[in-house]
Amino acid sequence: MPKRFSSSRSALINQQRKWAAMVGLIADDRSYLPSVNENLRQSLSPIALQSFTKGNGSELKETLHRPAKMRALHSSAALVVNVFDYWTTGNTAPLVAALGLENEITSITFESQFSTNLDGNPPNLDIALELTSGKTVAIESKFSEWLIPKLSKKKYFKDKYFPPSNDLWKQKNLAACQALAIDIQNGSERFRYLDAPQLLKHSLGLATQCADRFQLYYIYFDWPCSEAELHHDEIKRFSERVGEELCFRAFTYREFFHNLCSLPNPPDAEYINYLRARYFMNIL
Repeated sequence: MPKRFSSSRSALINQQRKWAAMVGLIADDRSYLPSVNENLRQSLSPIALQSFTKGNGSELKETLHRPAKMRALHSSAALVVNVFDYWTTGNTAPLVAALGLENEITSITFESQFSTNLDGNPPNLDIALELTSGKTVAIESKFSEWLIPKLSKKKYFKDKYFPPSNDLWKQKNLAACQALAIDIQNGSERFRYLDAPQLLKHSLGLATQCADRFQLYYIYFDWPCSEAELHHDEIKRFSERVGEELCFRAFTYREFFHNLCSLPNPPDAEYINYLRARYFMNIL
């Protein structure tokens, strides 16, 4: 099935193409750069390289018919790396402050998987932050993906998520998530821009592996368009139904960047200037 492109997503990609041209990079007609490194502020750290090499998302895998996904200017993985890989070495106190965390960070991992103990591979979680408190802050990140409205499906979850006489989420003390998953599956709740089923799958894996010692964050790249209000409304609806249960927080990359820049001791200028020029110059 061919990929669907909204005019808003095309405008976002065009903004990325303009940035590439401004810094002397040449993208192909699909908006892919010649190499992964050209799409990153700095080469992947050992932590990130190991995570993406082991991951099953084909972010770094080159084939004869498909380039590595992280070469795309609109790559969500590249956005995650450009923003968060910086913090895998050195002082993470500014990151803690910008995210509003209550405890220090002990580790940062990418492409994390939290098994639900069901058959098959659990979805990849973009970032997992381990805190000194023993809690995990799980971050699902979106760049341009949310701008593509999702098609209606007969089933949003595979049958394995609803075994007979066994409420998987409810067993993990996620009764509100169980109710929402059922409503999505039977069509009484619909999300076109927020991938609520993915967030619920993450929540089940996190509850299975971490019990109640986790928080779920949703960080997305906002873009001025008609879809933005619909997306925001869906985030609000999701939060109203399961937010308290998941310690759910949603905010934009723009808000996060503003928080970083407002700190008394912000990160180094090269990092800030790269992010501003590439992602925020035209929308701040």
